[in-house]
Order: sequence, then C-alpha cells, then structure tokens
Amino acid sequence: MSTAKKALESASRRELQALAKELQLCRGNAKSDVIVSHAVQFLDDHPKDGEQQVLGALTGDSDSPKSVAEKTKESSKPKKKETMVVAAVKDKKDKKSKQQPEDEPTVTVKSVEKKKKNLSADAAKETKKVTPKDKKVKQVPSTTKSTTASPAKSPKVSVKVQSAKNPKTSVKSSPSTKKSPTSKSKPSEDAVEKKQVVSKKEGALGTKKSMPVGRKAEIKARKAVDALVKSTPDLMFVGDSRVRCSTTGHEMKADLEVVNKYITGKRYLKARNLKLSFAKYTPMFVDHPDESKTEMLWCNVTESAIARDLKRVQEHIAAPKYRKELSTWKEQEAAKKKAEEEEAQRRAARIKAAKKRRLAAANGDNGDAPQSKRLAKRAKTVDGASQSKRPAKRAKAVDSGRK
Repeated sequence: MSTAKKALESASRRELQALAKELQLCRGNAKSDVIVSHAVQFLDDHPKDGEQQVLGALTGDSDSPKSVAEKTKESSKPKKKETMVVAAVKDKKDKKSKQQPEDEPTVTVKSVEKKKKNLSADAAKETKKVTPKDKKVKQVPSTTKSTTASPAKSPKVSVKVQSAKNPKTSVKSSPSTKKSPTSKSKPSEDAVEKKQVVSKKEGALGTKKSMPVGRKAEIKARKAVDALVKSTPDLMFVGDSRVRCSTTGHEMKADLEVVNKYITGKRYLKARNLKLSFAKYTPMFVDHPDESKTEMLWCNVTESAIARDLKRVQEHIAAPKYRKELSTWKEQEAAKKKAEEEEAQRRAARIKAAKKRRLAAANGDNGDAPQSKRLAKRAKTVDGASQSKRPAKRAKAVDSGRK
C-alpha cells in the first residue's frame, strides 16, 4: 500500500488522468487531489490486487509494479547531479586561486577603475612638465573612456596595471597624452565669435534674397489685376489699391481673388444682365423662353436662339435671312395690332351699352330703352303663378272655350 501511495503522490497530471480513465475512478479532467482520493478509496476497496492495478495503470505495465518506484528514484537524481556540478565549479576556482602567487593582489573591476583614474591623473601631471611655459595656452584634462573589464580577462588586466606603474612606460606614452588635450579641447572664444558673425551674415544675406522674391510676387499679382480690369469694361481703378464697378457702383480691394469673386457673384451678373437686356432691340429680340438659359436671347423674326452679346446680335441683324423675313414679320405684327385694336373698340362699346342699360333700369325710364328680357321673363312667371292658383276644372273649361 505504501508504494502505491508514494507512486500516486509522485505521479504527474497525465498519469493521474490515465489512471482515472483506465480504472474508471472519476472523470478524466478532474483535479489531481480528487483522482488521488478516489485511487486511495479504490485501494481500500480492493486490498488484494488493487495495488498492482494502480501501479500498472500508472506505468502502463501491470506486470512490473516496481517501475513506478524506480521512476520516483530517478526524479530525485537530477538534484544530486546539480550538487556535483556546483562542487566541481568550486574546485576549479580553488585551483585557479592556488596557481596565482600569494604576493599578487586579487584584481576586481572596481580596483581596475580606481587604478585607471590614478594613471590619468599621473599622465596629466607629466604633460604639464613636458609642455612649454606658455601662459596663454589653456590645458584641458584628458578625457579617457572608462572600460569595464570582464572577469574572464582578469590576468591580462593585472599585467597592464603593473606595466603602467613603471615610470619608463609612462614617459613613452607621453606623446599620446600631449595630443589628447589639444585634439579634444573645447573651441576657443575667438572661434565661437567668428562662427556667430558668419551666421549673422548668412541670416542677413538670406533676408536680402527673400525680399526680391516677395517683390516679384507682388508685381505679378498687380499685373494680373490690371489685365483683369482691362478685360472687363465695367471695372476701373480708383487710386492705386481700389477698383470700382460702374454697373453697381461697388468698390473693392485691388486683389485678384477679391475681384474674381465679385465678377462671378450673383449681384454683378444680375446687374450686368439687366444692363445688357437689349431693350432697344425689342420686340424683335426678347429673353429666351427657357428661364434656365439666361445667357441666350430669342429672335422673333427668325425664331432662333442667339447668344446675349452685342456683336452677335448685330451680325444676326445684318444677315440676309433676317432682312428677308423682317418685312413679313412686320406685316403680321401690324395685322395683329389692328385686330387687337378692333377687339378693344368692340369691347369698349359693349361695356358702354351695358352701363346705359343698368342706369335706365335703375331710373325706371323705359321710353327710349327697350324692355329687357329679364323683365319679360318675370311677367311670364307672374302670369303662370296666377294661372296655377285657379282650380283645375275651370282651367280646363277656359282651354276648351279657346279652342
């Protein structure tokens, strides 16, 4: 029983799921604790062969119940291997430390950085002694890049430190230290002032160059406005910076965008169409019957559409077709006018006669005026009403006597 319980405790999730499915203890996706509790209960219920079944289901081989115990032992082996590896690493470190001489100090990264700082300070002092005694030259401390040495290359670093301590090596390295302050020194004040003067001059030149460009743009815009004003007869200059429209009397700024916006506006177009309505050419030329065609005229003589333009109208008038049909059109128009006048006279006569009849009826004077039909109708209706009041028999007798 003890081996089976140990095997259950050390079994993986998959093994427990396989055990639950094979022995039908519970659902295969149940929790591990639930599967273990069901397996223990199964062992209690089957004391004879329960342990073998559980071990066989866990290992997949029911004949060898010892395989699970071997697995549990193997799971504990990697820990021992890790401890052995750590011990071997420690032994190697001890051997390396024994190989180093006792007098040589142990080198670390911090000690290397401190020694490099001391070396740079010593090199700066030596350069002060070697350089000439010029008070004007400003000495700048050499800027050396701090490099961190890796622990694997520690013996090489120790050798360099020992060589740097000797005075001979420091004297040999002095030429390189002489060049470093001059090459990496800060720019002098004179150079900075020269750069500032050059930048100011460049800025002034840039402004001078930009000025003519703006002036050219202004000249181009002015020329465009002049051309637009000349092309439209309604516009004229009022001063240097104002434009006036003679059609509407509107004044505006002499700007290309402003003038174009005004020319294409509804107010100007309406006033211009009214001005160019061609009233002197009526009734031969009138507005087009289609209201959407505002830019067209209609010729009643030739019954054709013409553009609303003075030149086009004059050319149409000078054409032979217009001259040929003009005489017939005039005769037709004269006949129409005469017929309209006669109709107007007849209408006026009818209106006068009606007025006289109304006045005569109001005054009761029937001597000259004939009796109106309305009065005769009323008399008949009165007689009919009196006859209708008679008895039916008497009316029949009267009728028979007349016959």
